[in-house]
Amino acid sequence: MACRRRALAVLLVFCALAAVTPAQRLLRTALPEHYNLHLSPDFATDTFAGRVDIDVQLAQPTRTIVLNAAELEFHEAYVIAGELRQTASVDFSANETAALTVPQAIPAGRARISIRYTGKLNDQLRGFYLSRGSNREYAVTQMEPTDARRAFPSFDEPAMKATFALSATIDARDTAISNGRVVSDTPGPGDGKHTLQFSTTARMSTYLVALIVGDWECLQGSADGIPVRVCGTPERKNELAFALEAAEFSLRYFNRYFSVKYPFEKLDIVGVPDFSAGAMENTAAIVFREQFLLAAPRSSSPAQQQQVAQYIAHEVAHQWFGDLVTMQWWDDIWLNEGFATWMERRPLLEWKPDWSSRLEEVRDTERAMAVDTLRSTRPVRTTVETPAEINEVFDAIAYQKAAAVIRMVEGYVGAPAYRKGINAYLEKFAHGNATGEGFWTTLASAIGQPVDRILSSYITQPSIPLVDVDTRCTGGHTEMTLAQRPVSDGVPPSTVWEIPVCYRRSRDGKIQPEACTLLSTRSQTMKLEGCSSWVIANADARGYYRVGYTDDGLAALRAAMKRGELTPIEQTSLLNDLWALVWLNNRSVDSYLALASQLVEAGTSPAIETALVRVNLVADRFIDERHRPAFERWVTQMLSPLADRLGWVPLANEPDERRDLRATVLYTLGYAGRDERVLREARRLVDLHLAGTTTLDPSLTETAFDLAALTGGADLYEQYFSGMTHAATRREQTLFRNALSYFTAPALQKRTMEYALSTEVRSQDAPGIITGLMHRPWSTPGTWQQLKTNWNSLQKSMGMFQAMPGVVQSTQSFCDLESRNDVDAFFREHRVSGAERTLARALEAIERCATAKHAHGDRLAAFLSASGR
Repeated sequence: MACRRRALAVLLVFCALAAVTPAQRLLRTALPEHYNLHLSPDFATDTFAGRVDIDVQLAQPTRTIVLNAAELEFHEAYVIAGELRQTASVDFSANETAALTVPQAIPAGRARISIRYTGKLNDQLRGFYLSRGSNREYAVTQMEPTDARRAFPSFDEPAMKATFALSATIDARDTAISNGRVVSDTPGPGDGKHTLQFSTTARMSTYLVALIVGDWECLQGSADGIPVRVCGTPERKNELAFALEAAEFSLRYFNRYFSVKYPFEKLDIVGVPDFSAGAMENTAAIVFREQFLLAAPRSSSPAQQQQVAQYIAHEVAHQWFGDLVTMQWWDDIWLNEGFATWMERRPLLEWKPDWSSRLEEVRDTERAMAVDTLRSTRPVRTTVETPAEINEVFDAIAYQKAAAVIRMVEGYVGAPAYRKGINAYLEKFAHGNATGEGFWTTLASAIGQPVDRILSSYITQPSIPLVDVDTRCTGGHTEMTLAQRPVSDGVPPSTVWEIPVCYRRSRDGKIQPEACTLLSTRSQTMKLEGCSSWVIANADARGYYRVGYTDDGLAALRAAMKRGELTPIEQTSLLNDLWALVWLNNRSVDSYLALASQLVEAGTSPAIETALVRVNLVADRFIDERHRPAFERWVTQMLSPLADRLGWVPLANEPDERRDLRATVLYTLGYAGRDERVLREARRLVDLHLAGTTTLDPSLTETAFDLAALTGGADLYEQYFSGMTHAATRREQTLFRNALSYFTAPALQKRTMEYALSTEVRSQDAPGIITGLMHRPWSTPGTWQQLKTNWNSLQKSMGMFQAMPGVVQSTQSFCDLESRNDVDAFFREHRVSGAERTLARALEAIERCATAKHAHGDRLAAFLSASGR
């Protein structure tokens, strides 16, 4: 866009340049100590007025102070030091900074910056923006990572912490929620207005400032004397009770776990209609996208409730990891996100033990490992400078990999010792900032073990190690040789990690206790007492490494799995490792399918869900149409007996993990197996549900709606579309919307894509619709063509945090080199800022898929032929 640049004392206008402009780290000439910030949104004009006074400490005399500002119009700017009040000229820069210059040098010491300004309540879900409910608009903030500068002029870097005294003038019908509690509520100024003053916060970073304005209605509770509220729009109030219960439990749990008690005076959690992320951990004022906070009392499934509780625990954990102790700079974002991810299921293990939270952690780890296998992966700590670069490190490496590494070290040193180290870290850096080195040196000192070496090797090096395991019985002993090498060929072969390898084994028919060793060299051989019938080299799946077994070692583990000697977590880890080796062409796909079939035949292990995810992937990516009938027969023969045992109707008081398994088995039988019985029953149940004759069990609703769409036509599509528009809950709306991608008729696919590109859909929801369409093999080519045709308008409507990178990532659904080259060529011409690494990963994933499909085609055909005899 065109931009004017002026420096006037009274009227100063800043025009934001394109997002590709570089950011600039601020000089430390001025350091903020306190902000007095006043905001006044105006829904009639979709603008806001602001006034900010910033108390700073100057390290040396200067005439110029540089701070951050973007998309703001300045009307007055002063710098005050002692008795001297000077009008500042302002020079705006393309790197989202404003330089305030005064005629006389400001002496070292305390000074105050005073700015009056206005801004636009934008529709990009960033800074101070508009969120649109069913009947009205709301004003919401989302500052992370670099968008506080769009709400108020500031020193918008995480290390520049300060206290904040925020106030807001809003419509009389509305209330507002912020980081502090309300200390006064006075009429005016002006008719139909009132002004809320919030208590001064503890020291915090600018990206954690929050103001959420609207007609919020709240459920109130408490935990350990801390007031807790969960709030939403009036029509959603009856869906907040579960979230309040989860928040109270999480807060009590963390208060017991950490030596530093909850460090703020209250906790508010607010569900808003439009939000770019799933949730945001603003200090004492957490904001959620509605669909991740709400749980209807009778219609939410166990999986939905688990997601709500997990997200809440994650954000509450951030009040310690991120808010109390903040990373020094965005290259250590893992200190925030990795720790919150590590802690997010701890309360659930105690509160809802039947949710199998430990198994979900293993599945989360797999997300990171899948990325970390690629040449285009990155170290956990990655140098970033620009806003686009910062946005791109909010990925599975920062979240799931960092969490997995933390769990691995905790398992190696023991939970009590690790807890001691974590508390030492929180106590040392409370209300301040930390680096990775600060964390692991503090931990090593508190624990007295070399965890700093382990952590630094995993945090500063990219990729993931593959540990090859070779065991043999010699002279009544087991010789176990462990050898490590990088999984990715993009990492030098000489790369070595400090790997805590924990293993379990069977000796003389008895399962031995877990033992651990630190693999610090390329290889080492250990002598174990007695001969082992099997060894699993990643006990309880806590290690962040792949394991490669010999043919004999894998056969022994299969036999152990059949006898029930491996835990569901270890079964899941074994399946994940084997699939990774299939993807790397180190194992054949038929070996994986044979293991999956054996697991299904053995019983009802929760690990079956992991196996079937890959069966569905094989159906989408590997199967040629000439082999599809044989593959569908194999899936049906494998799963029908288990499906018959599970049935469609859950038993009274049935464990949640069995409900989840039923949904996955029936889904796979219908999706990958195209089993006619399952598809007919899904359609029958959906018809009854839509007619109001019966209500589907919440655990099966998504499965039934998706499968019914597979064979559905325009009539069912219309019912789904109408149901999405008139849904009583956000969950129900999401259910209908996600199922649209399962309709196979080209005309219906095109209509779904047109809907995603229209103004009818919320910008936060459009990427999910597009990704769903890209993920279905029957709609991938057509969706991609529509994306290319409508690319310019798509970029304008979805410029929010991580939305366009998500669309770029969806192209990894292709599995042929011709499409890979087309994607590459398109994005060379249509570059997406902040998605360079995402694109590299997508292109590499397409290459890997195409290579694997070609490599495994003959073996897969032979396996299916043999299975059909």
